[in-house]
Amino acid sequence: MSTLSSQAKKEIKEVVLASPESLSRFLSFLLRHHPASYPLHFDKHCFVEWGELVRAVQIRFPEIAEREIINVIENSDKKRFELREGKARATYGHSFPVDLGLETVEPPSRLYHGTARDLAQSILREGLKPRGRQYVHLSPSIEEAMDVGKRRDPAPSIVVVDSRAAHAGGILFYSCGQLFLTTEIPPRFLSLWEK
Repeated sequence: MSTLSSQAKKEIKEVVLASPESLSRFLSFLLRHHPASYPLHFDKHCFVEWGELVRAVQIRFPEIAEREIINVIENSDKKRFELREGKARATYGHSFPVDLGLETVEPPSRLYHGTARDLAQSILREGLKPRGRQYVHLSPSIEEAMDVGKRRDPAPSIVVVDSRAAHAGGILFYSCGQLFLTTEIPPRFLSLWEK
């Protein structure tokens, strides 16, 4: 077995029963943000062997059954994870460089980005950037963008992306579950949603 990092040892000390939400958060920790904490071996498209992932999860949650992990992956409303051919991966949101093998798509005419009110004006001036992630995450509806924005602000601002014009201007978009991803959006394609 690989040597665990100090972060992983800290996690083990907190033996917790795994709710679907805490299990989803831990899968995000492993597959999107801190894979070195529980040394996982990723292939070129960021997939991990299923058995390796199950063992890592069971270090943190010793009582978890494999079926519970599958349920979280398959029933995630935001399709954060993917299980394919005996391997699993996070589908978006990585804070380290990955090649997800995504194909470009033509986006809908408008996409939306929920953000804290204090960030909205700087986004309109400087453009949308991934800010510590690989891609900018865009929602197909105002409601979904509002839900995302509420994670950081109870009354978030919604940035509207003229995605059809951005695409025509050379910006590449990728579809990933319900989200659309892109590397950045220049200010000329952005506006603020007015209620």
